[in-house]
Amino acid sequence: MKIYQIGGSVRDEILGIEATDRDFVVVGATEAEFLAKFPKAEKVGKSFPVFLVNGCEYAFARKERKNGRGYTGFAVEFSPDITLEEDLKRRDITINAIAKDPDFPGGYIDPFGGIEDIKNKRIVHVSEAFAEDPLRVYRVARFAAKFPDFSVDPATIKLMNSIGEELMALSTERVWNELEKALSYSRPSRFFEILKEADLLKFHFPEVADLVGVPAGPIQYHPEGDAFIHTIETMDRLKNSGNNDPVAMFAALCHDWGKAASSPDNYPHHYGHDKAGVPIIENFCRRMKNIPQRYIFAAKTVAKYHMIVREIDKITPKKAITIIQNILKCSCGLDGFMDAVKADNGRQNDEARAFIRKMLPVLDVKLPEKYWNAGRKSSEILTQLKVLKYKELAGK
Repeated sequence: MKIYQIGGSVRDEILGIEATDRDFVVVGATEAEFLAKFPKAEKVGKSFPVFLVNGCEYAFARKERKNGRGYTGFAVEFSPDITLEEDLKRRDITINAIAKDPDFPGGYIDPFGGIEDIKNKRIVHVSEAFAEDPLRVYRVARFAAKFPDFSVDPATIKLMNSIGEELMALSTERVWNELEKALSYSRPSRFFEILKEADLLKFHFPEVADLVGVPAGPIQYHPEGDAFIHTIETMDRLKNSGNNDPVAMFAALCHDWGKAASSPDNYPHHYGHDKAGVPIIENFCRRMKNIPQRYIFAAKTVAKYHMIVREIDKITPKKAITIIQNILKCSCGLDGFMDAVKADNGRQNDEARAFIRKMLPVLDVKLPEKYWNAGRKSSEILTQLKVLKYKELAGK
């Protein structure tokens, strides 16, 4: 029996990144032999042997044979005769197909040139078997977001494009899991840049694809060109601001989806795109099924108010209070909301942010006990009291 460290922890070690999890592959052993060495191991694999030992995952070397559609359409073969190289060959990209022999310091086993690809900062598929699992398309896009200074090999882009139709066999849960991880990475926008390069946005992200070719706005305000590029730059500005909240990043991604619904007769303007974006976000999240509510609410709130909040001190107190209440309900908070708005327009919006902070005591106004049982008037009275407090704070 031989046990090798594999996967992301080996890659990260070579990159000089501290790894949080370590995975291992077991070669040349039966389950009985493994359990004789690790009697407290907990079996967690269903289709093939995978065990947990001291929080680390030990998977038996295996081969896979395609026998159906999607990421589940595989027959898995595992036995003591399967070699380490055969196991590594089924992995997605070369930088993830490196093993380490723990018995030899620095003893990397790299049959597919992953170390060289790390040196050259390239993301390259291991073999043509890449095309058998469509989820790898989104994994490549995710790793491009994780390592933004790595290029994706043109041959890998071509292979990704060739399996586009297979993407629809994926569960939306798996797709969202890849995107959610990417939203926290070094440059989340790369996830979409790579999918666009491979012409694959149209499958799970048509709302993003629809922004391509749509003018971002009047040229004096949007010299970057189309709404897709503007969205990419908004995400980049948010990340560069130091905001690492994936919820705020998702809101930045979705904030201008309403521009795709604008009539070309009004180009380059997008009147009402803020409100138009809300049902588009709702439809996307409904289709994806399992996006957490905190992401959905923040995205809808930023889309709906990102234009008007810049001049919140000029609108009616009642409307302003509603906006402030909704902003504060976002899990990313006031700062996350305003960071996304700043990333959109490139301006500080310090006055709007400071004004909202000044108005926060309005939200603490309580209905006096004598009005608790006033029926529908209770709500009206509370609103009036909040408006009075708002005017007092605003000096109106």
